[in-house]
Formats: sequence, structure tokens, C-alpha cells
Amino acid sequence: MARSMRNIDLNLLPVFSALMRDKNLSHSAKNLGMTQPAVSQALKRLRSLYNDPLFERKGGKMEPTLKAASIAVSIEDILNNVVETLPEQMDFVPETSKKHFQINMRGVPHGLFMTKVIQKLEKVAPSVSLTVHEKEVDDIEKSLREREFDLQIDYTPDDLPSCHQQVIFSDALYVIASKNHPRVGMLNEITLEQYLAEAHAVLLPRTNNIYPIQRAIKNLNFEREIRYTNSSMRNIIETVGKTNYLCIMPLGMLNSMANSENYVYFTPPFTTIEINMFMSWHWGTQHHQSLNWLRNLIIETCKEVDEAALQ
Repeated sequence: MARSMRNIDLNLLPVFSALMRDKNLSHSAKNLGMTQPAVSQALKRLRSLYNDPLFERKGGKMEPTLKAASIAVSIEDILNNVVETLPEQMDFVPETSKKHFQINMRGVPHGLFMTKVIQKLEKVAPSVSLTVHEKEVDDIEKSLREREFDLQIDYTPDDLPSCHQQVIFSDALYVIASKNHPRVGMLNEITLEQYLAEAHAVLLPRTNNIYPIQRAIKNLNFEREIRYTNSSMRNIIETVGKTNYLCIMPLGMLNSMANSENYVYFTPPFTTIEINMFMSWHWGTQHHQSLNWLRNLIIETCKEVDEAALQ
């Protein structure tokens, strides 16, 4: 393949992409910063390369042929992938930027730190905007590569060969109950016997049948009476606050609730480990100034939240 690629001028591909978009030689020449004769010459070489007219004049437009339409998506993917490997061409200035970021958060309470992130954005980058999604994505690597999301933040680490991952926050698990629980609400600590005597609300596993909380519970080899399951941490805790169920959750999840004073929490009567919150991004954006800035802002905010929790 390397030998055959030596005979191909890759500068022809942006010309093809521009013609697909503009369907006009002069407009494409202007958008590419080329002369119209130069674009015409490039089209001639493309036609020779693919042995097809590629674009034909119809009604004053250069309409793509079936061949052009069939290769357009692949060529656009190639160009996008190359662009993603390059650093941003312009300096990122937070104070004046109107950049829009997309973050996908799975299983992470927004109140844990996102409110503080937004407050910082308002101060240091007032025109930067942010969209936060809560999507369970089948192929997060593809979503990050194609820039559907700039970042993924999740308690569950993914096997993403073409992505970077960084732990940005660690949290401990606690047994949580309503303050009005008739048997648990007034306790200072909970025993295993007391824990197992109660009904429980638990998280549904994800499509891979794993949840980070289950990974963090090391020796719970006893059957619990599970009365309620849900895929949302917040919904689980809200239900626990209105029932006599118990749940196991990160303390940060409880602290993010507006009515956290209505709950009690206990060190689990069994072994657990801390669970980590991971931030993931595609390696092609590693040197993008704007995303470097956003990642550092998030890391800094998580550190501040963590230090405040220890005080």
C-alpha cells in the first residue's frame, strides 16, 4: 500500500471535499484559497485517479456522480481524522473565546463539581458554553474520536486504546439511609447483621453487567433483600430518602443532593475500596489548547472539591 500511495497527491482530497460541499468550482476555489484553474486541474487529476467524471454540470451545479457519492464519506473521515491529529491553529484565549464544549457524564452526580466548573467558566471564560449529556454510549471511543463529545467522565474505566484516561476524583462508599428510618435513622454505626436485616435499593448493571460500586465491594458474600433497582444513582438515593430501604453509594453522590441533611450514612460493615472517577478524551485532541484548558479546569475543580470534603 505504501508504494501505491506514493503516486497519489493527497492534496486532491480537500478539493474533492470542497466540491462535494459547494458543488461549484469558483466557490470551492475561493474557500480553498486557490484559483479556479487550479481547482479545475485538480478535478481533472481526480477524474483520472478514480476513472470517473466524479462531478457533472447539471442546472448550474457540479453534481456528484454515484462514484463520488460512494467515496465521499470515506474521504471526509480521512480528512477529519488527519485534522484531529493536529494542534489547534489559533491560540485559545478563554476571556474572549466562544468555544462550545460537549461532555458526557455517566453515573456521576453533577452537583459534585459541575456547578463549580460552570461558576469558574462564568468568571474566566464568560462566552464559553457547555453542554452536559448523560448518554449510555455503545462505542464511546468512536464518539470521542468523531467529537460527538469532547470528554467522557465516568466512574467506570473503559478499555479505549485510542484514548487517554485520567483519574480526577476518588470517593469512598457508604451505607445510606433516611434520617427517618425507624431502625437505622438514630444509629451511629451499622453492623452486618443490621445491614442484612433491611431491604435494599441497588443500581442496575450496565450492558457489560458491571457497575463500579459492585467492583468496589470486596467481600459481601451474603444475600440482600433487594426491593428496588434503578439505573440512576440519584433516583436510588431519592427513593431511599422516602422509604426504609438502604443503599450503597459514594459519599459525593449524597453530598450533591440538596436535602442531604435528611439522610444518615455509615461506614460499610464489610470491606470496600475507593471508587475513582475517570476523565477520557481521544488522543487526537491531546494537544488542542482549548481542551487542555478545560481538562485542567476540571482537574483543578475536582481537587478543590476533594480538599473541601476533608475539612
